[in-house]
Amino acid sequence: MGSSGSGSFSDYSGSTAPKSGPGAGGGGTSGVDRCQQAFSTVLEEVAQCDYFTQSRTVPGVDQPLTLVFATRVFAVDQRGIKVGALPTAYNYLASCLKAGLSYTGVVRSSALTPMPTVEADFVPQ
Repeated sequence: MGSSGSGSFSDYSGSTAPKSGPGAGGGGTSGVDRCQQAFSTVLEEVAQCDYFTQSRTVPGVDQPLTLVFATRVFAVDQRGIKVGALPTAYNYLASCLKAGLSYTGVVRSSALTPMPTVEADFVPQ
């Protein structure tokens, strides 16, 4: 599984895009604040993240998660252990997190085979 994004430098941390508010990201005037939208995603790099490397398992369904920004946006468990990275299409969340928003989530599904996989739902707080 690879990352998906727009192919722009704005997909990556440390870059800025014109915006009128957190997560607005420029490029349109739909009036929708992406920072305030709930979303579901399949996490990336699950097998390389601390949760899997330390426990050799994946979190179970309904386990709570939150988002943090640490060079990339990661989902972490209640202890702060990285479970997986969000796809680069969600890099705009870095600016939302920096602006003080937080996101809580829950594991929607997970599997160990054929490769460690975690799908999660998140909502802004």
